[in-house]
Amino acid sequence: MFFELTAEQNALQQKIVDFCARECPPDFETSLDRSGVFPKDLYRKMADIGLLRISFPAEYGGTEGNILDIVLIAEQLARNSYTAVYMYLVNVVFAGSMILHCGSDSQKKELLPKLLQGDLQFSFALTEPEAGSDARSIKTSATRQGDRFLINGTKYWTSGAAVSDYIITVVLTGPEAESSKAMSIFIVPAKSKGLSITPIPKLAGNAYPSCEVKYRNMSVDQEHILGGLAWLNNGLLQLFQTAEYERICVAASCLGGAETILKECTEFAKTRQQFGKSIIKYQAMQHSLADMATRIEAMRWMTYHAAWMKSVGKECFKEICMAKLFCSETLNDIARKGMQIFGGRGYSMEYRMQRYLRESYLSLYAGGTSEIQKNVIARFL
Repeated sequence: MFFELTAEQNALQQKIVDFCARECPPDFETSLDRSGVFPKDLYRKMADIGLLRISFPAEYGGTEGNILDIVLIAEQLARNSYTAVYMYLVNVVFAGSMILHCGSDSQKKELLPKLLQGDLQFSFALTEPEAGSDARSIKTSATRQGDRFLINGTKYWTSGAAVSDYIITVVLTGPEAESSKAMSIFIVPAKSKGLSITPIPKLAGNAYPSCEVKYRNMSVDQEHILGGLAWLNNGLLQLFQTAEYERICVAASCLGGAETILKECTEFAKTRQQFGKSIIKYQAMQHSLADMATRIEAMRWMTYHAAWMKSVGKECFKEICMAKLFCSETLNDIARKGMQIFGGRGYSMEYRMQRYLRESYLSLYAGGTSEIQKNVIARFL
């Protein structure tokens, strides 16, 4: 198969490289890691250069494009800023694609233009204290009262909830015994009465907070059901329709992170002196770097190929799960190898390698654990 990026896609890559050099220089994420302060201006700057518009139809203010364009954006952002890439993924890929593909006409017309302009931020609440990989075990419920619903329950690991305008919330709206047929998704205003949001301290990425969200008799209108009233009790189908976007973009972010680790390891090996010469002169170091580079190329082509399949309408859920599995596991391997290459310096907070290691662990869970990906892949064999 012949594959080459278009001139527009090459220009898009360079546009993000220039943006990151200007707005997310190498120590930008280090400062966020230390302060834990959300960089609200960064989201606006991403909107100002049109990053949020790519892959959306022109009728909502988008500039068209496809999933491969989104993958290229995620890869390049991840090379520079963990915060930037997850801010992009949660708002544009998770929430944006869910509203675009599953929302009602009125929801799309109202919310998407504001999202693409950077005027709205979203978060996505599915996971609960006792429901992670087993999403069908959620307990948060919405009880109907006329034209409104009362939501009660607790969500966990809701990324961006503390800084969002809306929380896309997955709930039960029918008997728990039939949860797969009784899930619904609500677009919940984040300032609703009865809603409380508490950031959860994390190993990394605290500048983009993951939160516990509690719903206590929180009332919401039926018009806030994703897709409208016709989609009541059909939320699981909506989740399936958008799961591919999340997983392929997690794979792309892993690719970008791994590329940065290799770059910094190579630069370090060229300057670090031991026994009278730079350590890159030693065959063992050359082999380590060569192995990292080879595995990164495998990450790239698995991710690009899966994205290409999605962009041309081919069935590709297996390939997307394979890419997500391989890329997340490989990123963690490469981060650990990076720590070894940096030696004692890798353990020092003065160097970025320890942060790359801490950041890599999230990829093992985001978009579904490695075990979940293997379960899906096995069903295709």
